[in-house]
Amino acid sequence: MGNMVLRRSGKAVPKSNQLAESSPISLSLVLLLFFALVDSTIAQVDTTISQQESQSVVLPCPVNSQKCGKLHSLNWFKGDARIAAMLLGDSNVTSVNKEFDERVTVEQNPYRLVIKDLKIADEDIYLCDTTFFIPEETCDNFNGYRIELRVLENIVPPTEVVILDAKGDRLENGRIVGPMQERQSLKATCTVRNTRPQPEVSWFRGTKRLTTYSPTHDLINGLYTSTLELDWQLSREDLAQDFECRVKSAAIQNVTLTKFSVDLQVRPTSININGVKHHTVQGSKVVLTCDIRGARPAVNLTWYNTTTIISSDENEITEIRTKSLEKSDGTFHTQSELIFNATRFENDRVFRCEAENIVLQINREKPISSALTLEVLYPPVVKVSPSDIIANTSEIVLLNCEYVANPASLTQVEWYRNDDLVNVNDTTHYKGGNSENVALVIKATNKEDIGNYSCQLSNNIGKGTSDHKINLDVQYAPTVEILMIPKGPVKESDESNVTLFCNVLDANPSVLTKVRWYANSTLLKELPDCEETREDLCHIDPSKLLLESIGRGFFYNYSCEGFNAAGWGPRSEEKELLVHYEPGPATLSHFPLVAVKKKSVTFSCSVDDPGFPESNRFRWLRGGRGPLQDIVTKDWTVEPIDLDNRSNYSCYAYNEGGKGVMATVSLEVHAPPFFIRNLPQYTGILHTSPNATLTCRIECVPRCDISWQKDGVPIERNDTRYFVKEKYMDASPATGDFESMLSVLHFNMPNWPDSKFNIEDDNANYTCVSTGNTVGGSIRSRTYFGIEYAPENTTVSEKIVYVQEGTIPGRVICKSRANPEPSYDWIFKNQTIANGNALIINTAMTRNDNGTYTCLAYNKHGNSIAKTIIEVQFKPRCEIERQEIDDQDTLICIAYGNPIEADFSWSIKTENETDESLGSGKKQNSDKSYYILQTDYAISRTYRCVANNTVGYGSFCEIEVAAASSLLVWWQEQLAWWQLWEKNTLIILVAAILGLMLTVIIICCIIICICRRRRRQDKYLTEVPISCIQSARVCT
Repeated sequence: MGNMVLRRSGKAVPKSNQLAESSPISLSLVLLLFFALVDSTIAQVDTTISQQESQSVVLPCPVNSQKCGKLHSLNWFKGDARIAAMLLGDSNVTSVNKEFDERVTVEQNPYRLVIKDLKIADEDIYLCDTTFFIPEETCDNFNGYRIELRVLENIVPPTEVVILDAKGDRLENGRIVGPMQERQSLKATCTVRNTRPQPEVSWFRGTKRLTTYSPTHDLINGLYTSTLELDWQLSREDLAQDFECRVKSAAIQNVTLTKFSVDLQVRPTSININGVKHHTVQGSKVVLTCDIRGARPAVNLTWYNTTTIISSDENEITEIRTKSLEKSDGTFHTQSELIFNATRFENDRVFRCEAENIVLQINREKPISSALTLEVLYPPVVKVSPSDIIANTSEIVLLNCEYVANPASLTQVEWYRNDDLVNVNDTTHYKGGNSENVALVIKATNKEDIGNYSCQLSNNIGKGTSDHKINLDVQYAPTVEILMIPKGPVKESDESNVTLFCNVLDANPSVLTKVRWYANSTLLKELPDCEETREDLCHIDPSKLLLESIGRGFFYNYSCEGFNAAGWGPRSEEKELLVHYEPGPATLSHFPLVAVKKKSVTFSCSVDDPGFPESNRFRWLRGGRGPLQDIVTKDWTVEPIDLDNRSNYSCYAYNEGGKGVMATVSLEVHAPPFFIRNLPQYTGILHTSPNATLTCRIECVPRCDISWQKDGVPIERNDTRYFVKEKYMDASPATGDFESMLSVLHFNMPNWPDSKFNIEDDNANYTCVSTGNTVGGSIRSRTYFGIEYAPENTTVSEKIVYVQEGTIPGRVICKSRANPEPSYDWIFKNQTIANGNALIINTAMTRNDNGTYTCLAYNKHGNSIAKTIIEVQFKPRCEIERQEIDDQDTLICIAYGNPIEADFSWSIKTENETDESLGSGKKQNSDKSYYILQTDYAISRTYRCVANNTVGYGSFCEIEVAAASSLLVWWQEQLAWWQLWEKNTLIILVAAILGLMLTVIIICCIIICICRRRRRQDKYLTEVPISCIQSARVCT
């Protein structure tokens, strides 16, 4: 074997040392090597095997030993990398690349390569390279056996499809990029990650596929990551379009779209201004519309009047309305309206609309604009001159009128004086004032021409009036009147001043330069008086004349004459100056001289000098207070007289000139005797009271005296049972009472018998008597002095009242002695059932109404009671009892009625429902009857009993008695021993028996419980040995 030659894939490989030295063999080896190299370059795949991913695959390696000889070794290649080798021989050594150690095995007989858990990365061309010891010439396996392994992949959808911008930042799906401007380059990259099979990636804008570079596909771990770049120059066509990265692959059912859009800013494409086509008229509303299209973002728009920017904020009559509407392509249609009222100042003006957006600004391009020239037709704008003209009468005056207008031709000319139309057709007085000669000429001025003149011109558009007017002034002599300030009469007492004004009624000029003043048609003064030495009369207003400290001596008729540039005017009408002065001192008297309370007094006030105007009005004061507003007459009657009238009274006369000197008198008022506090008609006193008084107060001025009488007899001062206290009291303004006499009669109780009043003898009439005074006679007041005491000796008319049940009883009268008279209440069962001294019951009585009725008599000093008993009588009700009395079976009939006393009747009910009388029985008590039963009766019987009293018969009561027998007799004998016991003894016996029975029951229960417990324990001890026997165990 040392010189043996091995062959592997057409290559000679020495086994141990070197090749044989034989030249023919060497040549053949070289040729074999050459052909092997040639074959390897043109090697083809011998077979293709497909298998699903994650499955196992077997790659065969066919070895034909008959043609090629004995196999030396075998190598498996994946591409150019060897992954496994097998050396044949005694040990059959196999080696697998560490990377594939867990998934690849090499098998022989047949020779094959087994790959488990196929992965996408396993897809490749596999080579089975065989080496033979001595290859035969017939061997056709010099190039090895090539197998193309295709892994049928499990479709892997991409983990993500992402778009990156030029900076490599991720763009979320649907994101808006920008803003960007047209002509800028848009760069983006679409990446599809971790997918299989290889996807198809493309860029679209809307429905149009964009031309881009070819995509790149990176295969990592059998998964593709595909990238496609976009480099696109933006244009207007890209407005409102989405840029989409579309991914198409078998791994996804539908085309995957990831998109973004561009906020593309573009220039405006057009601007147009429209509105007034030909012309407009002043005062019309003008609307100029500027339309800008194709811009994004919307443009900023500015209006110009020639070169001046128009702003609605600076001009309230100008309005600018601007709105922007976004179109479907993303551009904006901006429309702006300039609204204003046309005036003549806009005529021939160029209105321009200028617009720009950020695209124009960035590229430093001029704003786009559109212009329109406006023609405005307007009525004449008129101006007159001069502004002021001063002329004398009969002078010629020219009034000028200038104007501008569009159109300039006039259709009418009118002149106005003080807004009244001037008749320019009066050619005797006027000249001009028409469309040929607009100016107006006044040939000869007069007073009526004074006024403000204005010119009004008209064209086809309208009328125009001059804003200013010509003031034409024609001078003439003054007409005056005299005015006085103050206007009304003047009071002498005020020592005030009066200013006379020579007022101009009609004059031009209206300012007086000289005035002549007259009093009763006599010239007083001509002002100004510059000839006098007093300079203060030279530089004064001559239309004013001041009269100082007006008194009675200024009582005149005044008038004046005025002078201006036209000369002296006529004298004014005369006007009288009135001067008021007060009346003289007053004189006051009254009747009567002494006033009496509750009567009247009359005061009279008079004056000798009535003043001017003559006075017939007076003012009155009382007590220094006033004047009284409701009294203005000469005489004043006061009634009724009271305490308030005791005061000072004053009066004075008055007129518009003032008030005269006041006169004052003091009024004296007397009061006749009158009770301020008289005696009550009744005076009650408790007979045991420790003290008692009677009080009397009498008003009287002058003072009067008070005395006391008992039953018409004067009470003497030395009567020790009484004493009197008196006091003369001052007048009381609070109550209106005059001075009064207070007298109190005291009862000196210690000096009365038993120091108390006798309820019978001391009742009397007491009288308070006053003396008279100068204005009234004596008065008196009487009271009945009653001795009072609590109720006593209370009685009732009936002590006992008998009444049958169901009837109404008669009345019961209650009487009691008391002062004051007592009140009465009737009480039954602690409830008041009636008021008044008579007990009247109007309802039928029942047996429950039986009882005691109490009469309660009471007054403020105490109470007393009396009682009456009402007996309600009713028929008796009976009951039958059966008892053993004296060893005899006895029936007892008991009656319940009122009266209790009753009679009885016994009977037996027979078989034919008739009664057999048994008599009245044995009556021992008034309410019981006894009947002894016979012992020899053989049948059961029904015994009946009926009771009656004075009211009548009651209802029957009965008892069933069984027939007599030997057993019954025996039982009766047995019953006899316990029936002799008392009731309490019988109860004790029964209780003892019951207690004994209860004790026996408890003991039985305890015994039963103990027995049941022992039985349970015995059962348990029996069950334990049985269980031990069943389990074959020894129990101890």
